[in-house]
Amino acid sequence: MKRLFSTFIMLLGIFIVALAQSSNHQYVTVVAEPDHADWTYHTGEEVHFTTYAIKENVRMAGAEITYSYGPDKLDAVKTATVKTGSDGMAHFTVPGAKEPGFTSVRVKVTLDGRTYSSMTNIAFDPYDIKPTTIMPDDFEQFWSCAIDKASQLPLQPTLRYCEKESNDRVDVYYLRLQSYKKGNYVYGVLTVPKSPGRKPAILRLPGAAVRSFNGPNELAYQGFVVLEVGVHGIPVDQSPEIYRQLENGALAGYTTIGIDNRDTYYYKRSILGCVRAVDYLCTRDDVDTTRIATYGGSQGGMLSIMTAALSPHVSALFSYFPAFGELTGYYNGRGGGWPHLFRNPNEPNIQARMEVSRYYDTVNFARKLRVPGFYAWGFNDPACCPTSTFSIYNVITAPKQLQVGRDTGHWLYPWQLDNAMHWLKTQFGME
Repeated sequence: MKRLFSTFIMLLGIFIVALAQSSNHQYVTVVAEPDHADWTYHTGEEVHFTTYAIKENVRMAGAEITYSYGPDKLDAVKTATVKTGSDGMAHFTVPGAKEPGFTSVRVKVTLDGRTYSSMTNIAFDPYDIKPTTIMPDDFEQFWSCAIDKASQLPLQPTLRYCEKESNDRVDVYYLRLQSYKKGNYVYGVLTVPKSPGRKPAILRLPGAAVRSFNGPNELAYQGFVVLEVGVHGIPVDQSPEIYRQLENGALAGYTTIGIDNRDTYYYKRSILGCVRAVDYLCTRDDVDTTRIATYGGSQGGMLSIMTAALSPHVSALFSYFPAFGELTGYYNGRGGGWPHLFRNPNEPNIQARMEVSRYYDTVNFARKLRVPGFYAWGFNDPACCPTSTFSIYNVITAPKQLQVGRDTGHWLYPWQLDNAMHWLKTQFGME
């Protein structure tokens, strides 16, 4: 019986590994290869593509490949088909864009009833992309007043030690802070290295979702006090079922809750909560208040920029594929960032909502940055499209560094994360 059970476990393991490998590797890979290795062109410059489909490491001769292209995140303006020759390759041309931006080129091939596809976003003078969003005249006043009002409330921090998640190197605590009005709280997980003395700190900010957090945060093993917070004003240590219910119920579509008014918009609480989290880090005896960084991707990348722009205590930031940039892009005939608002020009109250969005667009916070930042993303991101992320990056006048992994989507390569951490440690004199 034991032998049968062991054999079953072994076969189950093999099946799981095989399933994981098959889900990460397509039987056919279809490629659209531009004639510039950096995928970057000047406006008006024609782009010559070579396309091919690879099956079992061999280019497929006689394959019919459908290609299409159009502006980033918008509908294709042309669709056509080419057939690969005996060398397995075919060619097509994409006209140059009339102004700085990105063109999405998609290719697909069908084999045995299955369709395989890929995308290549090519850039036209990306560092000349200018945002469409407008800076409100009272932007600074609005946020300054909101922060001043929030700061009048005591933080009233409560810490609960988590022995299960702590170890011989770090201590883990669950934290609650009072946020921007009485009875409104920020919840998070605090990981503190056990080494003596004051240490640099990171405020780790979350991507979009309604979910739990736990410790220890891996960044603490590199010498940082790390505070990872949620943005929904709910405890971060509940059962998964509670978060599923909230995400499908009260918090469904939270990115548009209260969007008709700048004072009721959902993200006002979230942004102020992040600022208050930095305030809390400044109260700790084990934190060097001259070395506090914000860190996050997507929604977290947006909040990293926003918090660094609003809090005088943040001295560096790392933001990867930041969301909420160029929110009025779709209304102006170009791609916009997540959560892709204002796609429908006829939606109710759209003018008032776009006016509200200007107080929350990452572009306008980026204009106010005064601290050095490290940024990373790719050309092929379908969520935080490059038109939006370059719109953010190009308005930053503070010291900045960008590392692009051109073929990455809504993810980063390990070397981008490694380089970001090296940069941050250098900023803080840790290397």
